[in-house]
Amino acid sequence: MRPLSDAHPELEIIDNLPLFIEYRVYNCSLTKDGSNRLRRRYGVSLRDVSHFSVSIYIWTVLHYPLVGGLLLVMLAHAMCTQLLWESLVVLPDLGLQIETARGISMPFFTQPLFTSRAFIPLEDIHDILINEGLHRWSWYYYLAIFQRPSSFKRNQLDLKLRLAFKDILPPLAVLRIVYHNARQILFHNVQTRGA
Repeated sequence: MRPLSDAHPELEIIDNLPLFIEYRVYNCSLTKDGSNRLRRRYGVSLRDVSHFSVSIYIWTVLHYPLVGGLLLVMLAHAMCTQLLWESLVVLPDLGLQIETARGISMPFFTQPLFTSRAFIPLEDIHDILINEGLHRWSWYYYLAIFQRPSSFKRNQLDLKLRLAFKDILPPLAVLRIVYHNARQILFHNVQTRGA
């Protein structure tokens, strides 16, 4: 494991290269004091504490246990499904795996509870690229993987677009690192085998 602490501390590269290499981007932001330290986005905020207090008040004082219980369940759901990190796992000669981890995030405890994974086989990857999109008045860059239809639908010409890091949207410099390394690992082996 090696985080890029100087340039991009939100990116962590987990390198086990004969088997895989994982590019993990954490859901965090940099501190505003210029020290280039990370500030994780924790689940407990003043808003959460106030919701919890109102729920307890409704439950005990006003004797509406159904409403108070419903508010507590909604608060627990919001705290347990926070986005922790997204990652792109490059498996040489096999393909790519896109992962998203959601769970509990507190200052002293971070635990993924739900992980979603999508595997894209190497023969189905048409291309990997960095694209830019416009949302309201902001530009966003994202890493896109063009996926061919599976082998039994090869006569169709439509490509499927899969996005890596679609919820966190890391900066362009992080996407460039992931893009160049992923292309070099995946397609360099294909070119040398085909020659």
